[in-house]
Amino acid sequence: MPLSETVCPECGEPTRDDDSCPICDRATGEMAAFGAHFASPGQTLDIVVEGRHYGREELGEVTLVVRVDEVLEEFDGRRVLVASAVSASVSGVDLQGDDALAFLHPTYLIEETTRPRPRHDSWPEEVRRLVRAPVFLEREGNHTRSVFVDNVGVSVGDLVDLVRGELEYEQVKAIFGSVAELFRRLHRAGWVHLGLTPWNVRVFDRGSEDGFPRLFISQSLGQVFEAPEPAEITEPESGNPFEDRGATVIELTPLAFSAEEIARAAELRDKGETASEDRGFYEPTYDSSSISEVIEDDEPEVGTSGLEIDAVLDGIDRLFEKGKIDDEIAVTPGFSAPELLSGLGSKDGESADIFALGMLLYFLVSGMVPPASVYTRYAPAIPARNFRPGFPPGLQPVISRATRPHAADRYDSVEAMLDAFYEACEAIEARVRSREYAPPVIRLASDTHIGIAKRRRNPTNQDSVFSAASEDGRFALIVVADGVSTASYGSGDLASRALAEEAARVWEDALPTYLLESQVDETRIIHQILGRANHRIVDHVNRTYSPFRGSPHEVMGSTALVAVVLDGVVTLAALGDSRVYLQRGAGLEQMTVDHNLWTLSIKEGVAADTALAMPHGEALARCMGTFVIEEAKLVAVDPQPDLFRFRVIEGDSMLLTTDGLTDFGGANLLAAEDNILAIMLAEPDPALACLELILLANRGGGGDNIGLSIARFY
Repeated sequence: MPLSETVCPECGEPTRDDDSCPICDRATGEMAAFGAHFASPGQTLDIVVEGRHYGREELGEVTLVVRVDEVLEEFDGRRVLVASAVSASVSGVDLQGDDALAFLHPTYLIEETTRPRPRHDSWPEEVRRLVRAPVFLEREGNHTRSVFVDNVGVSVGDLVDLVRGELEYEQVKAIFGSVAELFRRLHRAGWVHLGLTPWNVRVFDRGSEDGFPRLFISQSLGQVFEAPEPAEITEPESGNPFEDRGATVIELTPLAFSAEEIARAAELRDKGETASEDRGFYEPTYDSSSISEVIEDDEPEVGTSGLEIDAVLDGIDRLFEKGKIDDEIAVTPGFSAPELLSGLGSKDGESADIFALGMLLYFLVSGMVPPASVYTRYAPAIPARNFRPGFPPGLQPVISRATRPHAADRYDSVEAMLDAFYEACEAIEARVRSREYAPPVIRLASDTHIGIAKRRRNPTNQDSVFSAASEDGRFALIVVADGVSTASYGSGDLASRALAEEAARVWEDALPTYLLESQVDETRIIHQILGRANHRIVDHVNRTYSPFRGSPHEVMGSTALVAVVLDGVVTLAALGDSRVYLQRGAGLEQMTVDHNLWTLSIKEGVAADTALAMPHGEALARCMGTFVIEEAKLVAVDPQPDLFRFRVIEGDSMLLTTDGLTDFGGANLLAAEDNILAIMLAEPDPALACLELILLANRGGGGDNIGLSIARFY
C-alpha cells in the first residue's frame, strides 16, 4: 500500500501530493523525483548482484537488466519502485533454464533517495541483523539506489490487507511480539528507527522452511494458502535459512504474492469461507434505524499456543544512531509521533518508536490505519476495538499508554511495553481458561449525584441507576441511564427513571428463575427492560401531548447501559454515549462504542480531523426512545442496542458511567480516565469507589449529573 508524503519537509505545511508545496513552493512529488533523477516506470536499469544471494554461488557476479513496473512509495527526496528482471547474464552470456529462473522469478524493490546515509555494511553487526540487506547498492553524490529482492515473508500491511483487517488474537500476539522484540534489540544496540509503518516491516514464519507465513493466512481464510511455487532448482536445498538470521536473511527462495493469489484469497472471504468469526459480537450497520445485534451461543476461541514468527525491517532509510538524528525527518500521519509531526524532533528517538509501536498494535487489532487527529494531539481519536468490538479485550490499555501525546507519559522503554503487552495477553488467555473453573463472585455498588454546578441550572437529577445481585454473587443486573436534558416533550428524568424502574420489575421475575436453577436468557432480560421502558416513554408523550405536532428530536429519551452478569459472563447492551469500562490492574479499557456523530462518522471512514471539527459532533445519533409517527401519534419501535458479550475473571472490575464523570473527571478525557483509574486502584470497596468518583467529578466542576455503578469480581 503506497504511502504519500503529506507534510512539506521545508515548512511543515500539508502538500496533499501536489507537485510543489502551496506555501513555500518547494518541489515535491514528480518534480522532486525528476530533479533527483529517480527512475520511472518503464525504465530499465543494469545492476550487478552476487549469485550467492540466489543459491548460485558458482556464478559469481551476475548482471541483471530490471524493468521498473510501478511506483510504490513517493516522498520528497525518496522513491520506492517495484521492478522485475528481464534478463540475467554472466560475462555477457545470457543465463538459461533454472539458472535464469532463479534471477528472473523474484520481484525487486528499488529504493532511491537523496538523503545522506551510511553504507549497510558499515553498520554494527547487531543492527545489520535486523534489516533486510540490499543485493545491489550504488551511489552518485547524495543519490543512493538500493535494490532488494522481495523474498522475505510478507509486510505486515500486506498481511493485514490480505485477511481483510481481521487478524486473530494469536496472530496479533505473534506479529506484535516479534516486531517489538526487533525494536528492543535495535534500541539496545544504540539505534532508533523513527519511521515504523506496517508497510516497512516484514514478518516470516520461522517454523516454515521458506519463511512464508502459511499458518497465519490459513487461520483467517479457512484453508491452506500455499506460497507461490518457486522456480525449480536442481541443486540440493540448504537448511532452514532462518536458523542464523541476518546475513542469510535474503538468501531465500524468492516468494511474493501474485495478483491472482490475492484475488483468490479475497474471493474466499467474500464467499464467507472463514475459519472463525468475531462470534462474540456482530457490528451493526449505522443508519436512521439501528439494526439489532445478535450474540451467538459459542464465544470467540482464543488459543494460547504461540506461533513462530520473526520480523525484519525493510530498507535502511529511517535508521538513526542515538544522538545523531536528522533535523528533517519524513513523517507518516497515523504512525509518526506528535513530536515528529510538529517538527520539534525527538530527543533520543526511543519514545517516538514506542509511539509508532502503539499505533502498529492499534492497526493489528482494528485492521484500520489509526485515525490520528490534531484535535487529539495525533493520538488515536477512538479506541481500536470501536472498529472490531468482538476482539478480546485487554490490549487497548497498552495502546493508550504507548500513544500518549507527551513522550514522558509513554512507556520508558520497549522492554517495559513488551512486559505490559504480555501481561495483557496473559489476562486474555486466563479469561478463556476460566470456563474450566468456578465463576467469580460479584460485589456491586451504584450511586448518582445531581452535580454541584448542574444543580444551579436544573434542580432535577436526570441520571438513574439500578443494581442487584443474587446472594451467591453469580447473577446480577446493572442499569445506568442518562436522560436527554434537551427534551421539549417529556423530560430526561422520566425517561431514565422508566429504565431503572422496569429493570427492578424484570429483576423480580428473573431472580426466582435463577434460584430455581432454570435457564436464564440474558438477551431476553435486556430486551424486556429496554422494550418496556421505551413503551412507557411513548405512552407518556401520547397521553400528555396528543395530537403530537412536534419534532421527533424533541421527544424525551435516555442513554442506556444494561448489563446482565451470569457465571462470569457479561452480556451488555448500550445505547448513547454512556460508557462501560473494564479495569484490570493498571489497564482501563472502554468496552462500548459512543453513539455520537463524532465516533460514528470516524467509523464510517470520515477523516478524524473532519469528524472532530463537526459542529454538534457530541450530539447523540442513537438512544432509547425510538418510535415512528402515525396520524399524530407515536408508535413505539423496539430499541436496537449494541450487544456485547465477554468473560470476566477474578481481579477484573467493571465501571458503568454516564458522561458526567468522563466530562468532568479531568481537564480532558485522557486526564479523566487517568483519574478514574487511580481511584479504581486505590479504593477496593465498590461503594466507596463510587463516592470517590462522584467527588472527582464535582471537584472538576460538577457540570452534569453523575450516575455510575461499579462491579468487582472476586
